[in-house]
Formats: sequence, C-alpha cells, structure tokens
Amino acid sequence: MKKYAVKEARYGNKILSILIYDEDKKEFTIDIPEDVTEQEAPFMMSLFVRRGIRHIGPEWSIRWIRERVVPSSRQNIGQILRENDMQVYDEYALLVKNEGRSCQDECYLEEM
Repeated sequence: MKKYAVKEARYGNKILSILIYDEDKKEFTIDIPEDVTEQEAPFMMSLFVRRGIRHIGPEWSIRWIRERVVPSSRQNIGQILRENDMQVYDEYALLVKNEGRSCQDECYLEEM
C-alpha cells in the first residue's frame, strides 16, 4: 500500500485527505481527516464532507484521480507517454509523476 497526503498551499500545506493506493488490487481510496472542513476539502471531496462521509471508496476515488491525470483518449497521448518515459498508459504512474497536480486547484500529493 502506498499513502499520499493531499495538501494545498492555500491552507498552509494542510493535509486535506489521505490517498491510499492498493498496489495489489490497483485501486484507490480516500480518507478525509475530521479537522478538514467542507470549505477546505477539494470540490468533489467537499460533497462527501457535507454528508458526514470521511471515507471515499474506490468508485469515487478513481473519479477524483481521473480529474487530475491526462485521459487515455487524449489525441496526443503517445507523445505525453514518451515525455513521461512511459511505455503504456497508467493513471497511477501519471498521478505520481505529476505530484497529483491539476490546473483546477492548488492540491498536490506528498508521499507518506
């Protein structure tokens, strides 16, 4: 299992969630600490916090991941893979290589 703190500079690099990747199952889950408010949580996660849910299962976790990585259907995906020294498309590898950064927010990943 690999664990990553999801942090955001806007909140003093506070840990907003813990992303857990099960290498055997190749699936993600997300845990949101109790001290993270709805306003602090990344948008999709804030919807769970609003409902009092602090653990996000694989189905919704992968949706959050897919918002952060280049989709496999991207027109120039071959070039993107080459520039990232990758032979095949792998969401996890792309996520880690880019530290989970997205143009949609200031969140980033830090391995724990």
